[in-house]
Amino acid sequence: MKINKKLLLACFILSLTFFIGSCETENTESLVRVRVINSDSIPVQNAWVHVFSPGSSTVFTDPATSGQYWRKTGEDGWVDSEIGFDFGEAYLDVEASKGGWKGCSFVHAKGGQTSEINVIIKPFGDLNNGCPQ
Repeated sequence: MKINKKLLLACFILSLTFFIGSCETENTESLVRVRVINSDSIPVQNAWVHVFSPGSSTVFTDPATSGQYWRKTGEDGWVDSEIGFDFGEAYLDVEASKGGWKGCSFVHAKGGQTSEINVIIKPFGDLNNGCPQ
């Protein structure tokens, strides 16, 4: 009878360990990809892209960002690296500029998803570039 109790206890502990160890953690990191194009839908390379959260708080996982990311676009107009944060859901402002051209937009990023945004840049002074005047 003692052996059965020990065997039963060992099986219980083993199954409990297996059950706890097999639980998956939900990935809540969101990714934001930004593409810069001109008004003719041609990708703009080497444009500066500024992604930031409005206000003084930061939502990004990298503490060195201080609440904002600065990246340059590649030959295809996309930002080279994806911008990640672990906040669940956020609205982020996006500004892109190159030379005398600028464009602004925003992106609604949701937890565990990749959000993509196209920013159209237009000459400085154009009231339709999406930027606050």
